[in-house]
Amino acid sequence: MEKEVVIKIVDRHEMDGDTDGLETTLLGKFSGERNSYVLSYTENGELEGCNVTLRVENGECITMTRSGMFETELIIQRGKRHNCSYSTPAGNLMLGVFAQRVDSDMNENGGRLEFDYTLDLGAGVVSENYLVITVTPA
Repeated sequence: MEKEVVIKIVDRHEMDGDTDGLETTLLGKFSGERNSYVLSYTENGELEGCNVTLRVENGECITMTRSGMFETELIIQRGKRHNCSYSTPAGNLMLGVFAQRVDSDMNENGGRLEFDYTLDLGAGVVSENYLVITVTPA
């Protein structure tokens, strides 16, 4: 059953020795169960109007799909590297995505999803990324 939820996202990334971060809270939808669920929301800010869907399978593989003006599909799976299409305001890229950690503690009332991953382009790491997503009832 799909429920309306409040989604808080804390995003931190490191590029070329510089650390930057963003914290945002939005309304979204949650459906599924403890280890396999779907979160969806509409972006604000620079990517305003883009729809994002996070599909979590077995608590360890996340498929993040963004549709709208900037289309993206990232597969974030602990211990595996995936080549993924990533669209930004600056253009489209084919990036490698490798997750060191995926921790999911979710139930029908919400919970927490945390994951750490790198993005690489060619032979070099472009950024190290750390996300914490907290879901609470709306």
